[in-house]
Order: sequence, then C-alpha cells, then structure tokens
Amino acid sequence: MLKDFFTSSPVIAWSAVSVMVALCVIVVLWEKIVWWWHNTWYSFPVIGRIASLSRDLNRDHSNPDWFKAERALCRDYKKFIRVADEHDFQQKISYLTKAGDNGRHDTPWWIWVLNAAMVFVEAMGFAYVLAGYTLPGASENLQQTGAYGIAFLISVILVAFTHLSGHELYKSSRIARCRQEWIENGRKGTFSTGEIPLAHDQSKDDGAPPYTQLVNRVGTHASYKITIATAIFVVIAAVGATFVRGEVLEKQLHQAVTGQLANAAAAPSDGLDMSQIQLPDADKAQDQAADKKAIEDGVQIDRVGGWGTFIVLAFVFLFLQLLGIVFGFKWGFAGANSREAYRAIGRGRFATYGDVREHVARIADTAQAKLETLQQRLMDRNAKHGNQGIHLSGNFYKFLDEERARQYASTEQNQALLQQHAARMAPPVSPPVLEPSPKPLADMAPLPSSAKQAEASGEAQVEALVAKLDAIADKAQKLAFIAQQPVAAQEAIKNFLRARKDAQAAAAQAKLASEMDDLL
Repeated sequence: MLKDFFTSSPVIAWSAVSVMVALCVIVVLWEKIVWWWHNTWYSFPVIGRIASLSRDLNRDHSNPDWFKAERALCRDYKKFIRVADEHDFQQKISYLTKAGDNGRHDTPWWIWVLNAAMVFVEAMGFAYVLAGYTLPGASENLQQTGAYGIAFLISVILVAFTHLSGHELYKSSRIARCRQEWIENGRKGTFSTGEIPLAHDQSKDDGAPPYTQLVNRVGTHASYKITIATAIFVVIAAVGATFVRGEVLEKQLHQAVTGQLANAAAAPSDGLDMSQIQLPDADKAQDQAADKKAIEDGVQIDRVGGWGTFIVLAFVFLFLQLLGIVFGFKWGFAGANSREAYRAIGRGRFATYGDVREHVARIADTAQAKLETLQQRLMDRNAKHGNQGIHLSGNFYKFLDEERARQYASTEQNQALLQQHAARMAPPVSPPVLEPSPKPLADMAPLPSSAKQAEASGEAQVEALVAKLDAIADKAQKLAFIAQQPVAAQEAIKNFLRARKDAQAAAAQAKLASEMDDLL
C-alpha cells in the first residue's frame, strides 16, 4: 500500500517525507533555531523588533534611567540565560554527583527512532499473519492496514517496556551496590539518612559515606517488577509469534500437498495420456507412491526451512528487546530529580561554571550590540520628534546587575517574612524547668530559686546537654540520648537546635550575598 502511494502520487509522498525530515531537524536543533530567529526578527528592517521598539520614546516609570524599549529588549534576551548563579549551578552539580548521574545523558532522539524502527520492522513480520486471524474475511488491503496497526501497538508496548526495564535495572544495580558497600563497611550508621530532593541544601549529608549520599537521592530498595513483566511479555510474544507462523506454514504445506497430489493423479508427470492404457495395479501403485514421496520430500524441505527461519526470527526478536534494555540501562538517570537538574544546567552543555559564564557572555555581547542599535535609533528619533536631548548609556550588563539585586532583595524579603510568620505562629517558650533525672542530669547543680538565675541555669543546662549531644557521632545514639531526657528537656533541646540551624542558614545566606556582591 505504501509502495502504491509513492508510485501513484510521488510528489505528495516525497513532500510528506521532506516535511518529516525537516521536523526532525527542527526538533534536534530547536534551541539554535530559536536563537537564530530571535536575532533575525530583531534585526529585520521596517517591521522588525528593533524597528518597532525604536518608535516608543516613553521612559520606564519604575526606573526612569531606562526607556521602556530598552528594558523590553533586555528582558527578551534575558530569557536565554537560564542558570541563575554559581551557587544554583553547584547545587545541581552536587545533586547529580551524589546521585551517581553526573556525566550521564537523556536517551538521544535517534536512539528512540532507531529502536522503534527496528522493532516495528520485526513486528510487521508476524503482525501481517495476526491480521489474517484478527480480521477474518477482510480484503487484502484491509488486512495490510490492520497489520500496520497491530505492528504499531506491539512496537509501542515493547519499546516502552524494554526502556523502562533497562532504567529499572540501572537504578536497582546502583542501590544493590551501595547496600553491598554498606554491609562490607560493617553496617556502620544508618544506610540512609533520609530523602534529599533537589530543592533542599545538598550539603546536608556531606559527612555521610558516598553510598548513603546516593541512596538519599535514588532510593533504598531495589525493584525488578518491570523487568520481570517485560521478560514474561517478550517470551510470550516470541513463542506466540513463532507458533502462529508455524501453524500458517503447516496450513500452506498441507494445501500444497493436497493440490500437488490431485494434479499428479490427473496429469502424470511424463505428459502421456494413459487413460486408454491399463497398467497393472502394482505398477500403478508404485508410480503413485513415487509421486507422493517426491511431493512429501519437497514439503519436508519447505517445513524445515520455514521453521528454521522462524527460529532465527525469534532470536532476532529477543536480541532486539535485549538491545532496547541496554539502551535504557546506558542512558537516563537514577536520581529522583536528576533529570530536572540535568535540564536546568543546559542538558549537559555546561561541565563547569566557566562554561556557563562563556555562554552568558555570548548572549550578553549579542544583546548589547542590539541594545546599542536600538539606543542609536531612539536618539535619532528623539532628535527629530522629541523636545529634550537624551544620551543613552545603559547597557545589558547593568540591566543584569539590577535584576540580580532585585532578585536577591526579594529573596531576603521573603525569608524575613517567613521568619516573622514563624515567630508569630510559634508558641511562647518558657524557660525549661528540668526535673532531676537518674543518669543524664545526675551531675547537674540544683536549680536556684531566683527566676533570673533559674532561666540562666536552664539555658546552661540545655547548652550542656547539646554539647554532650554533639559529642555523639551516631545519629541513632543521639536520638536515644534525647529520648532519655524529660519532656521539658527534649523540647528545650529541639528549640535550641532549631535556633542554631536558623542562625547557620542566615550566616550562609549572608556569606553568599557578600560573595555575589564581590563577584558582581
């Protein structure tokens, strides 16, 4: 049917092929095409973006140092700068490294196309046979259409299952290896200290072993459910396809034997008319036996050749599914948020932050050139139609600095509001009154009677408890130590640790702001 379409309408057929090829090229080179079109449209004469922006001589009310047209151009080019800052970049690199996914990539598009095409071609071989039984009594064209549909369904199922199976095997192998390392290390500490998503600080488990860091982001339990289901489905498909092909072959061979025997009885092989000649029964039986033997030998040869071909095709089918599993194992990510981190840092284009700086510099240089062209046109238009002389000196780098300062100010303001909200919602904390405890508090001095002294003594007791807690290395032992304390002491320790963590986070944020201020 496809061949008939190319023969009857070659122009339409090859036009469709050309469009599909063009679409594939556009998908692969989408970012470069968008960048090229953006710059082309900005520089287009008369109706281009710069030409339209240069007609607007209004200043930006939020920042009078800029014209609206200037800021519009800068915002359009800022969309191509997706990595926020070095800290954000390093956080994502740290996540990928600790998850064991640094250096891995998504499955290339051509691998998807190649795998799907190979499976589809192989599936067409027995989809046509299945179509004869799925659509009994249908015409030849309808059976061909049904074969394409069946092959498509089988291909989608097989490609999806084999890819997911390969991904599951890769993820489970990493988890199994980490558990083996934990066992060989004497099961020291806990296997996992808790899930750490991409949005959290990636330095939380810097002191943990590498296998703990990995399972914190990948998972703690290996699973092979999809792999088992895929193996069952592939085996059933291979055996079923071979069986159906074999039955069709036997049917054809049976029809061939019946037809040839009938033809041999009606027309002897020597071409002579023997109807008037009476042969002895023995000679006649011998001739018929010889003809039948020749026909059966030919059928047996066809049977052996057909079944051998089907067995080879079954092995080819199994190998293709194995290849799909290998593709899924080689490409893809094990971490729960590794794909998001990979895409956020440019889909593998940036190995270091120096690459990011170079990328930003290329965009900024192009944007600055367009901005200078726009500024020149704005000044020329103002000289012809305006009342005030203007001399524009803003540049794209200044715009980026202002945007970063605004972003950091907004972030700090949001953090301050969150801290104020938490302070309002938190219940008032009274000085802890610690009751004597047999072991943990046996070495502590009795509480003074004065309120101020009691408060100071309570704080000193909490600090002493926290100091003992910090001296314990194992997390489970720390939890056991806290559980031994009275309820009031536990609450006081928790509040102290929370306040210390908030202070550390504020110090880190202030340090980051100071470093960014030096860099900018």
